[in-house]
Amino acid sequence: MGDTISQQVIDFTADYTGQTPIETSTTLASIGIAGGQDTVQYTMELEDNFQLTYNDGDANGIVTVGNAITLIRNKMGA
Repeated sequence: MGDTISQQVIDFTADYTGQTPIETSTTLASIGIAGGQDTVQYTMELEDNFQLTYNDGDANGIVTVGNAITLIRNKMGA
């Protein structure tokens, strides 16, 4: 299941940014998500895509696509 979540986050991020290739080590800044409000917006839309609820602070520490994958896995209990 973890691999499916990873691929879904990677695919979402590629669609969201229009950038490819996307890997788990890709930094959000390198694909145009410059931090602050950009990261919050990305995280909110990512969680919405997975039908999860955004909580204040969820975007904290999200620097790479791998960090976003970890967040989604943790929220899904995977």
